[in-house]
Amino acid sequence: MATSALGNSARRRAAANDAQPRWVTDGSGEITVTARKMYFGHPKCPLDLAWDGLDTIDLVAPEVFQTTFRNIHNGQQTTVQLHTPWASLLFVLAAVTAFPAHPRLLQRGWLPTDFEQRCTDIGRPCRPAGRLLLNRGH
Repeated sequence: MATSALGNSARRRAAANDAQPRWVTDGSGEITVTARKMYFGHPKCPLDLAWDGLDTIDLVAPEVFQTTFRNIHNGQQTTVQLHTPWASLLFVLAAVTAFPAHPRLLQRGWLPTDFEQRCTDIGRPCRPAGRLLLNRGH
């Protein structure tokens, strides 16, 4: 009986692990970004994200934009991560449009560390980008 109980316990653990959602890489594609939305042109699974249709946004790692939204085809909550050098731009456009009180936006945590210094180092100094964005260019 003890062996049977151990086997059942192991099968339950394995089933629980198998039931956990996992990230699945869909592959690469081109993105088109506007002030209103982002389109990911993937040959099998294109993605059209209007900023005002998103439920959550965040930068979860360098160059990784994550968002959740309600899938219009099946009504389920869907989470997507986009690995792109444009992740900060995606975050800022979505935040300014649909999440103006997002803590990362207000605390200027959307810029890569040392961004402004790197711009200066390559001869392209910029005004403090975080303050410029929050003041809407003034």
